[in-house]
Amino acid sequence: MALVANDANDRAIQMISLSERLTGLLQQETDLFLARTPQKAANFAKEKNSLARIYRNEINRIRDNSELLSGVDEHLKADLRAVTITFNQALAENNKANAVIRTITEGMVKSVATEIAQTRAAKSGYGADGSNNSNAATMSAITLDQRA
Repeated sequence: MALVANDANDRAIQMISLSERLTGLLQQETDLFLARTPQKAANFAKEKNSLARIYRNEINRIRDNSELLSGVDEHLKADLRAVTITFNQALAENNKANAVIRTITEGMVKSVATEIAQTRAAKSGYGADGSNNSNAATMSAITLDQRA
């Protein structure tokens, strides 16, 4: 999907608007990551991903055809530069927060796995024949009702 613009100024205005909205979503997501409530970001993930796709496509189109922004008003050019800088900063902060969440999550998963392994190892026992049966912790008695 690409922006539909009447001219270079219109494209710049749309890129500014797109960048500001995407930056806001990234900042909101970063705040949720830092508050350790990343699951709440799911509420706007679809919009963020859609806008990011449009942004990426438009940046690639502009890179491939600089005429798309040729003749843009100087004030719009300055605004576009400023929102691009802010967007890149928000993206960098989001990536850092995302890495922190990933590290915390991986650490928690590893801790749980270690705890489970230690618990299972501690519960090994002996079977009915006196042999060591490491599956004793997972065995359970079965009673059959043979009454008809």
